[in-house]
Amino acid sequence: MPPKLTKTIIGAVIAVALAAAVSYGVISQQTADQIQTQANQSLQTDQTAPNPASQQSQPAPQAPSPPGTSPQPSPSRP
Repeated sequence: MPPKLTKTIIGAVIAVALAAAVSYGVISQQTADQIQTQANQSLQTDQTAPNPASQQSQPAPQAPSPPGTSPQPSPSRP
């Protein structure tokens, strides 16, 4: 999905969620406007950030421990 379309969808979801929160009285209209403005600014300035889907989130491999030196669990005390 193109980044511009993704940002548009995210902005629309935020707008709908804020409208629902205002209509149920969870937040005020002023608060919703502030959140929407901040979200719009974040989405506009995020254009230079790398695509998070292209980054790997796998943990770094750990070096194998020498044989016989595996950590022993500490005994639980009652």
